[in-house]
Amino acid sequence: MSTHIRRVALAAFAALSGLAACAHPVSEHLQDLCAGYSVVQHVVLVVDTLTPRAGIGAQRLKGNRYPLTINLNNLLHPRRCEDNSGEGSVIGYLPDALTAAVTTRKQVMRWAIEGKVLRVDLNPGVIDNNLNFALPMDGTEGRWSLAKLAGQVGFGRLLRDSTAGGR
Repeated sequence: MSTHIRRVALAAFAALSGLAACAHPVSEHLQDLCAGYSVVQHVVLVVDTLTPRAGIGAQRLKGNRYPLTINLNNLLHPRRCEDNSGEGSVIGYLPDALTAAVTTRKQVMRWAIEGKVLRVDLNPGVIDNNLNFALPMDGTEGRWSLAKLAGQVGFGRLLRDSTAGGR
């Protein structure tokens, strides 16, 4: 077999192996994260409270709702969920007042299961402008919070989005 044919065959095998590794089944149930699934959550972020420390521009967001899709992936031995954590992404529009640091850095969202709650950190390792989600593993209403150097400046609910596709 020529070197060129071996390289092509090796490249094809590597590509197919990569596709197979990425092809985790998808679920909408948080408990499935440790069963080898990637999980998708459709939620609506409701801005319930913003303190004056959030800034004047942020005050106009009170009462607003923002539909989001949260994609969660378990990267380390997904069927064993060894460290109960992983990475993911959030798709949807959030105003700059809630995501200033997230949009200015190339950051990968991190999640971790802590007891009966899945915690999502949209800006891991950062104290200022840190947006966090807390989603109960049983699928009930979640919470979000925004912290700045001065402490927590905003919080609200994460409601399941029953209008999202695939339901």
